Amino acid sequence: RLRKTKLLRRKKAILYAGAVGLIIIAAVIALSLFTGPAEAIESIAVLPLKNLTGDIEQEYFVDGITDELIGQLGQISGLRRVISRTSIMKYKDTDKSLSEIARELNVDALVEGSVQQVGDSVRIRVQLIDALPEEQNLWGQTYERPMTEVLAMYNEVARAIVNEVQITLTPKEETRLASTLQINPQAYEAYLKGMSHLYKLTPPELDAALHYFEQALEIDPNYALAYTGISFVWIGRQQMGLLIPSEATPKAKEAAQRALELDDTLAEVHYTLGIIRTWSDWDWEGGEQAFKRALEIKPNYA
Repeated sequence: RLRKTKLLRRKKAILYAGAVGLIIIAAVIALSLFTGPAEAIESIAVLPLKNLTGDIEQEYFVDGITDELIGQLGQISGLRRVISRTSIMKYKDTDKSLSEIARELNVDALVEGSVQQVGDSVRIRVQLIDALPEEQNLWGQTYERPMTEVLAMYNEVARAIVNEVQITLTPKEETRLASTLQINPQAYEAYLKGMSHLYKLTPPELDAALHYFEQALEIDPNYALAYTGISFVWIGRQQMGLLIPSEATPKAKEAAQRALELDDTLAEVHYTLGIIRTWSDWDWEGGEQAFKRALEIKPNYA
């Protein structure tokens, strides 16, 4: 009888040990599946998204979406630093590891992904990666929306990243990221083409940029960002010495003022006005006010 009791106790002990072991294994698996950041993430770089459209001519579109995500995250005041387009584009098609890139940019995390066009819709795959000291996938998601709803999709991606890094949004940021504003797909594509030429900043590219910005306005006469783009073109022509200030400044001002009338919440508009006031009007105080307003809207506007 005593022997039987000992056997029963031993079986219970074995069962108990087995149950504890299973719990530990389950916990380890759960932790491996959820690999949250060990430290607070306050700086992010959005790497150039990969073009999976199968069409090299769509690079402008893919790069435009990269810009949009940088812009969305750049408006989050809780993020101490969001790396600018100028700094990240050199990593397009790079062979460097994510850890190397994170060290060079001195950021806590990286965003990478890809873009596809599916009929009249856009599909983007986005991942948030803690690259230091070792690459660790924190979050990933695929989004697909009609072209008319891409702005809402960018907001959704930005909100998901902010939630993942546990940053508290201000009421204004909450409202902005909840926006479901729709756009005209043709006007938007013309605007992105214009921006792709504008960034190259040569006389022929400025001409091409102006053409596409004007094309966007033919499609949507109330497209504020297209007016901002036109203002940048005239500023660029003046700064490159292609036109004297008396020729370029009135046109730059006219376009910027129209953009401001249409949407005074665009950081790009106030940045443009800041350049005009400092470079052309020598209005240092007015220029400073415009630049400060741009930074209020987009704290990481480099």
